[in-house]
Amino acid sequence: MNVSEIIVKILEKEGISDAFGIPGAGINGLYKYLEKSNKIDHYTVRHEECAVHAAGGYYRASGKIAAALCTSGPGATNFVTGIYTANIDSIPIIAITGQAVTSQLGKDAFQCVDIAKICEPIAKATYCITDVSNVVKTFQEAFKKAREGKPGPVVIDLPLDIQLADIDYNMEEYEVLNYDFPKAEEKDIKKAVEMLKESESPVIIMGGGVVLADSCDLLVKFAEKMQIPVITTYMAKGGIPENHPLNAGHAGIQVGQPIGNKVLLDSDLILGVGCRFTDRHTGDIKVYKGNRKFIHINIEKNEIDKIIKADLGIVSDAKYAVKALLKEAETERNTESSDKRIKELQILKKELERKTDYKCVPIKPQRVFKELNDYFDDEIMYTTGCGITQIWSGQLQKINKPRKYLASGGAGTLGYDIPTAFGAMIADKGRKAVAVMGDFGFTFHAQELAVAAKYKVPLIVVLVNNAYLGLIRQNQKYAYGYEYGVEMKENHTMMDYIKVAEGLACAGERVFEPDKIKEALDRAYKSEVPYIIDIVVEEGADCSMGVAIDAIREFV
Repeated sequence: MNVSEIIVKILEKEGISDAFGIPGAGINGLYKYLEKSNKIDHYTVRHEECAVHAAGGYYRASGKIAAALCTSGPGATNFVTGIYTANIDSIPIIAITGQAVTSQLGKDAFQCVDIAKICEPIAKATYCITDVSNVVKTFQEAFKKAREGKPGPVVIDLPLDIQLADIDYNMEEYEVLNYDFPKAEEKDIKKAVEMLKESESPVIIMGGGVVLADSCDLLVKFAEKMQIPVITTYMAKGGIPENHPLNAGHAGIQVGQPIGNKVLLDSDLILGVGCRFTDRHTGDIKVYKGNRKFIHINIEKNEIDKIIKADLGIVSDAKYAVKALLKEAETERNTESSDKRIKELQILKKELERKTDYKCVPIKPQRVFKELNDYFDDEIMYTTGCGITQIWSGQLQKINKPRKYLASGGAGTLGYDIPTAFGAMIADKGRKAVAVMGDFGFTFHAQELAVAAKYKVPLIVVLVNNAYLGLIRQNQKYAYGYEYGVEMKENHTMMDYIKVAEGLACAGERVFEPDKIKEALDRAYKSEVPYIIDIVVEEGADCSMGVAIDAIREFV
């Protein structure tokens, strides 16, 4: 049986139903049998990096793994940014790269590059298969590695002669490997609940791991049982409804919110579940840690004590841990002090909410997010990559359900937005996705609009066009006292992104007045082709941020 035929059947048995990629000479042996599959749909993208972003968006939206495929050489190296982006956000993907024949490895053959070695530091695992007898067990192990523990992308490099080889194998013998998640010990769960009960002002931090474990509802139930406010990290946005009385917003130095930072600073104990306490969330670690105690639950042992020394560290799958916490919390905490605290939280949320209802022209960027919040329902999906627009999005967008806000968190990748929205819509057919991005970010991988048009995936792109590298301008201005190389006034004058969209078989329009945004969103939502809304906003608007959660500089 041909090895490539076996690989395609393995993909099918492992549950792959969608793949994103670009065929090439180095991978055409595999594509020959992928074409014959009646269980896997393949989508040809316009840049290899975007195949990985699309597969990542697919998983972020659905919790189901997709495959990304490309040829050797520069095709494979173009995968690198996508692999890094997925890995740092714990997104599992099976990434398959073509390769030169085994006899030419290490000999500088045409388009021969050691992609497994290149991706080793930025992937969950990497393999280069040079022995046909290892094909089946490598793919079994790859899927297991991608799923188990802290999930992530796995790269499998396939030399062409391996793809074309024949081996004696009965597909009926193939088994999907089982795996176990670490489970919290009962004594640690009891101790955690006891610490929370003894605390005067505890806070729960819901991290992205809770979303990945599909356990947001369980953690909210636990918070309700104990009457403890919930702060969501950026990667857990939507894990608790915006209007829930225990929702204390985000904490952080960029996508944080005043309410989240205040609630955290006023706390004496943090229960962090599925979070990593990374720099954009904590800012100055001394300020963040203060005198408060920390309980840290994470599926990955190495995450415990990596940044903050935990008073109680628990290595566990989030779902198992939260179920155990809920079971242990037999009686409501609901003390008089916590009751008062929750009532005060509702007042503070209104008092500290940032302003978005600006009516001026040029349009204030914040007004764009008010219109997005007002127009779309809870089922819309959003993607956003990097820059000042992404930070405004994280601060101001209201998301009420998990797996609806699909951001590039740890990498902050420009060009992530459009291919990820495409992948999300393939995964969740019938739901629309909105890529929220800046004018500069749009020039990274705008070609993927052609892919969306070809496959009749009517995603929406909202450009917050300030004609600047806004985040870099702000950093230069306030951290260094200069401005250089960041203005792009041509994006308000010479450049016509609507013509770009139309040239790629999409539609679009430009908006200059705040009262016209809603009408544009309505036309975009009803469009049967991808639709770009280029919203011309104030050039020099700054975004609220700082170096510590007690030192956020607010801008209006």
